Amino acid sequence: MKWYVFAALCMGALVLVGVLAVDERDVEWGLAADGHWAPLCGYCRGELKRLAVVCPNCDRSLDWVEHRAPCTWCLDSYDADHLHDLVLKLDAKVEPLPGALASFPKAYFLAMDAGSCTYCGGNGAITEAGGRAGNCPVCQGHERCIACAGDRVVVIGAQGAYRRLTERIRARRLAERRAKLTDRPLVASMVLKEDVEVLRGFSELEQYPLTKELLERSRAKLEHAFKALHEETQRQKKLAPATSRDS
Repeated sequence: MKWYVFAALCMGALVLVGVLAVDERDVEWGLAADGHWAPLCGYCRGELKRLAVVCPNCDRSLDWVEHRAPCTWCLDSYDADHLHDLVLKLDAKVEPLPGALASFPKAYFLAMDAGSCTYCGGNGAITEAGGRAGNCPVCQGHERCIACAGDRVVVIGAQGAYRRLTERIRARRLAERRAKLTDRPLVASMVLKEDVEVLRGFSELEQYPLTKELLERSRAKLEHAFKALHEETQRQKKLAPATSRDS
């Protein structure tokens, strides 16, 4: 009988330890000490490195759970409507667009929608040098923002994204070794396209220098477009009184 009690106690202790080990606190998201949005330890609220499973401050194990944050790389529906209104208030029959907007094709503005790739305006293609049309180098023709997959929310800390990320890193290192052994250059655009396909819509995508650079270029182009719209709107306002006097 004593053996049964001892065995039951041992089994109960093992189950309890297993439950305690599995029931780790989740990583929380909030403002770090210097004011930026960051992952925080669920025990001591110390700042963590991305996808760290052990807190460097209190040395406790943590779980990562999916967190969704608003995308900062593309337009929301309000901004997209505002952009369309600005374009339509100008002379829509003019092609190319006048003044500061002359460097932008009209299709860039008219196709733009919430969650669209801001580099191509949601067209999926751009006109390259010499007039030849080609796939957008950022979204690869998918037309949607690669940071949020067009959903306007970015997944942060998802275990599935982490596994895909580590697999892509392993595959890239293998490709680099093969390229070095065969004296063949590694085509960066091919690697980039695979990264985009695998990690589309995850914040981990921003950790790649190549993709982060493209996202920054897309955002800069969008800001330039809004600035050009503002300049052209102001120019039209200045011309309006003179036109009304002439008539």
